[in-house]
Amino acid sequence: MRISAVRELGVGLVYWPELAAVFEDTASVGALEVEPQAYWEKVRGSEGDHYRPNDALLQQIAQYPQAKLLHGVGQPIGGTVDDPVEYLAPLKSAIDLLDPVWISEHLSFNRTVCDGTCQEAGFLLPPRQSPAGVHQAVLNIEKYAQATKRPFAFETGVNYLQRRDDEIDDGAYFGAVAAQAECGIVLDLHNLWCNEKNGRGRVLDVIAKLPLDRVWELHLAGGMAFQGYWLDAHSDVVPAGVYELAAQIIPRLPNLGAIVFEILPQHLPNIGIDGVRRQLAALDELWLLRPARTVVANDAVTTRLTACADRDHAADHEEVAAWEASLAAAIRGDKECAPRFTELSHDPGIRVFRELINDARRSNLSRSLRYTTTLLLVAMGMRETLALLDAYFAQQTPETYAAIEADHFASFLLDHPDVLSRIPYLSEVVAFEHALVRATIRPTSTDLVWSTDPTAILSALDEGRAPAELPSVRSTMRVSSA
Repeated sequence: MRISAVRELGVGLVYWPELAAVFEDTASVGALEVEPQAYWEKVRGSEGDHYRPNDALLQQIAQYPQAKLLHGVGQPIGGTVDDPVEYLAPLKSAIDLLDPVWISEHLSFNRTVCDGTCQEAGFLLPPRQSPAGVHQAVLNIEKYAQATKRPFAFETGVNYLQRRDDEIDDGAYFGAVAAQAECGIVLDLHNLWCNEKNGRGRVLDVIAKLPLDRVWELHLAGGMAFQGYWLDAHSDVVPAGVYELAAQIIPRLPNLGAIVFEILPQHLPNIGIDGVRRQLAALDELWLLRPARTVVANDAVTTRLTACADRDHAADHEEVAAWEASLAAAIRGDKECAPRFTELSHDPGIRVFRELINDARRSNLSRSLRYTTTLLLVAMGMRETLALLDAYFAQQTPETYAAIEADHFASFLLDHPDVLSRIPYLSEVVAFEHALVRATIRPTSTDLVWSTDPTAILSALDEGRAPAELPSVRSTMRVSSA
């Protein structure tokens, strides 16, 4: 669906339950952006995996008075490998419920194929920036827009890789995708600022090659330093340099519909609810800089490259798929699945992606298997626990959904009797939390037998200490799916 003019929504915020108080103050937020996949679970059944949305929470979000925007985070449009789990039905259900003014997704990829098997990358990775990559993205956008029947925009992504001689520069790539797909752009200024700080193109050079009349939405966020890089972590207030860029660029955006602040809930303590409100007030000042709708932007931009109709679809697909497989293999340290672009393994950004993926996996496991990971830490120490996790990461590819990752790690531990036998009560704690996880992702019941009072074990772990030797008391329980 194409639109020539965008409805002006004002200043917005990505919704998290921890930010509910901000949305209840209707004067401060004009747009509510939802990442629907954040409220899905991947469930395993007899007929394969499927997504189960948290319908109650989505219905609650729908009741807020703000205009809604839907920002996908699970089915990016920059790659060749579609989600093997059917996602259109829950996505369309969210669209019908929330009635977003437009929808968007990341111009990235997060899946590859190795030895005929689809594998999750564990992160939104940078796409192939070439005419073939443009072609692939345009095809994906057209498919996505046709399926959802909503105006579509893509987000300009962060890229921790160094610039390459065989790629289109960032601005020309984004501009060509927008022009050929005739879609909108979510201009993430913090992403572009990260790219510049990490050695890619200057933000203003990127902007100079964009069709600015296609910028419907501006994303602003804060980040953090990490091993010589600046990360798009959504972890803090918007840096002063990003504000200054926004103030320069906003007067050149004739179709700007929303300016959205992003912060992840785990980083909310860094600035607090009052800090979020102060950020929104600052964005209100930026909103006043938008131009009259009669302004025409970037008439000189003509970065269409080669039209999709004139391209060799099979050759383009092969090139982009090879890029994806090679990049994911470099991050995993897997030389077997790198058909081309083997030089990627030498890019210093690879270690950044690897650590970000592993950090996300550790975070998912600590949340989903809280008692298990606590017991490992207090019994083995940090170094040995991290070594155990690294051994698991080397054996098992990532999973986006925390419960599936936890299912895999619990199975990994139960297959290592040498670890279980060293730590009192570990086998029982793992079995207990594994049963809880399994009950969330598949219809099942598990009967557990404890050698002592389980509340004494869990209470000790709640206090961050290893359970003392406890009296032998046989205890049983059943964990079942709801």
